[in-house]
Amino acid sequence: LHFKTLTLKTNSLFFCSCSRLRNIQSILTQSSKSQPDGILCILGIDSRYNEGCRELANYLLFGLYNQSNNDFERTGFPEEVLDDIIILIKPDSVHLYCNPVNYNHLLPYVAYWRNLHFHCLTENEYEDEEAAEEFKISSFVDMVRDCSRIGIPYSCQGHLQIFDMFIVEKWPIVQAFALEGIGGDGFFTMKYELMDVSVDLWKTYSKMDPVSLEDLLFEDLMIFEHQWTNFFANFDTEIPFILELSESQAGEPFRSYFSHGMISSHITDNSPSRQPFVLFGSHSTKDNLNSGNFNFPSEGHLVRNTGLGGSTAKHMVVQCVSPKGPLACSRTYFFGTTHIPFLVILLDYLKLAAVLAGIECYAKTSTESKVNEAPILHAVIVDLDCLQCKITRKPKLKKKINKCFGQLITPLDNEDSLSLIKTASMMVFDIPDLLTGRGCLGSVVFSESFLTSQIQVKEKDGSINSETSHIILTAAIPRYTSWLVEDSDVKLSEKAQHILKEDKSFLGTLLTGGDGAYIYSSSPQAMPTEGKLYFFSDGILFSDPHHGSISISKNHMSSISLYDGVSTWFVPFLFSSGTVLHICLVTSRKHCVAMISSYNGGNQ
Repeated sequence: LHFKTLTLKTNSLFFCSCSRLRNIQSILTQSSKSQPDGILCILGIDSRYNEGCRELANYLLFGLYNQSNNDFERTGFPEEVLDDIIILIKPDSVHLYCNPVNYNHLLPYVAYWRNLHFHCLTENEYEDEEAAEEFKISSFVDMVRDCSRIGIPYSCQGHLQIFDMFIVEKWPIVQAFALEGIGGDGFFTMKYELMDVSVDLWKTYSKMDPVSLEDLLFEDLMIFEHQWTNFFANFDTEIPFILELSESQAGEPFRSYFSHGMISSHITDNSPSRQPFVLFGSHSTKDNLNSGNFNFPSEGHLVRNTGLGGSTAKHMVVQCVSPKGPLACSRTYFFGTTHIPFLVILLDYLKLAAVLAGIECYAKTSTESKVNEAPILHAVIVDLDCLQCKITRKPKLKKKINKCFGQLITPLDNEDSLSLIKTASMMVFDIPDLLTGRGCLGSVVFSESFLTSQIQVKEKDGSINSETSHIILTAAIPRYTSWLVEDSDVKLSEKAQHILKEDKSFLGTLLTGGDGAYIYSSSPQAMPTEGKLYFFSDGILFSDPHHGSISISKNHMSSISLYDGVSTWFVPFLFSSGTVLHICLVTSRKHCVAMISSYNGGNQ
């Protein structure tokens, strides 16, 4: 198994190596009068350690020259020897200068490149330092001989600098071009037209391939999910302390993750959609969501004072954003057991109708206009418009699908957008209080990051059809969570627990229970929740520390199924409901199906 995995990964690396080279070469074949004849990448001291060149080399060589790569350090050779590389990429060929020391490190990554021309001395020839330096200069001159326009990867991603060809002229190897005898007979910048190709390269770097997807899933996404774990840990405390939790304290994991990453990534995107936030209750207005004030969060806005009229908040909106990549995810969570039904139903619409269905529609059509025309999305907008009959002002709706890499925006109908990570989001701002008609409940948000895939399939009749698929990368982030925050909620939950000691209750007679169980729902918005399960003659009671006690009468169940099979520890218990259950843990829709799995099923 290990051998097969290693072989698969090696083959994937070879495929991606050639694919990445073709991606770079495609920049040179675009129909443009000012297109360069080649892209020049010089590493190390010969380019004064230019970051744009190093970024291009790392893209082609899969991070070989990352600062975190310890393979080079173990060789014992000095950095100037290992960095001694010049690459010239042409539309149909590649020239690579290296030395006999770093040759063996480069070979696994470049061996499958088509029309590759090596410029490298033997080990014996390389021992003569003067001859080696002359060979490097003459190799550089030979590489660029047939070019008239040369592209330079001048800036690294997210750190755009004004292109200055005179700075390039000061690079040591470029200065050596003017040497008499072994040089190119003149100044490099006078003989060749130089142009900055950084922006075109950034677009290429952001395209997903098997290797970059693996890095995203096993590195970036795991770090991203860890920030959510830290966020939820802030609420794993006793109820009085949750009430005193501020937006600043709750959002600290997201803020630190983002701000520290921004320092090292040099990204300067200040748009609200690319910034983290945690806002409670009525403080989650459109103005506060769009202010981009994540660096100066409020210490005074607490769970206990951000509801209507300074009461306890009933919900919060949160967003986490990856500072170095395209991942972003926003959620709406609730406080207490007495949720505002309108917010719950509206959130259900946002998740199912607007975002999740929108992602599926976009994955099939690859067109944003089709998503906006989808009937299920119009149903959301129509329902919001109907609120005008009851209230004086209508909540503001915002829907969009973004694809991000650094600071660049690519139209969704562009063919390059297929290989980019996209974020589908929908927000409803400034929702008024339907009960009083006065005051603002705040806003509701929901977003997911996803990746689409498409292949062209040729049918027997010669026609070409597109097969599409998509994966929601942030699906593991809980789509619904609530916390008990007030003593009244706790007392109500404890009161429900008292029926366990009574001979007869509103759920009938206690039959059995107390075992650990997970409750699942057919609703894609709900995730498995762990708690304790009790069976009564007229219903069931499910209890967990976050949501409290939830009773489900058998009058709300249209059917019940029990499956034990051959398992002695796992019993799935399935029931379907034909009524609306305003229990977010399970669902807020009609005709749902829920499954409860007991992991101590031998006693059932």
